[in-house]
Amino acid sequence: MSAIPLQYKTAYRWTGEGEAGETTIEGAPLLAVGSPHSTERYSPEHLLVVAAETCLANYVLVIAQMSQLELKGYRSSAEGELVQEGEVEYRFERVMIRPEVRVEAGKEEQARRILEKAHQLCLVARSLSCPVEMEPTVLAG
Repeated sequence: MSAIPLQYKTAYRWTGEGEAGETTIEGAPLLAVGSPHSTERYSPEHLLVVAAETCLANYVLVIAQMSQLELKGYRSSAEGELVQEGEVEYRFERVMIRPEVRVEAGKEEQARRILEKAHQLCLVARSLSCPVEMEPTVLAG
């Protein structure tokens, strides 16, 4: 695995309308962000769940490649659950990621081991204060 950057920079700009904003990283398109009440923009809560889900996927893909396991398909869904701790205080209670990996017949156990290793190594999951759980499905064919 190649070295990853040790610093990540972003920039946020309020659009001047309600809670709508835009965030950027150098060289990437704008990302429309807003509050969890908006269905047209990504909320910080959605982005946190996406970060954990994408991190797991990235680790699965890299470890599979290093292990010379050809993936026939990968997809996942994820959800984050909040808990209210006061009148206006919330926190994530857990994040659940449900990856589905397709491999050739006879490679299912290797795929399960790779999923577990990726789950253990995921930088984002290890950085969160809430548990990040995984319910994997491995399909042959």
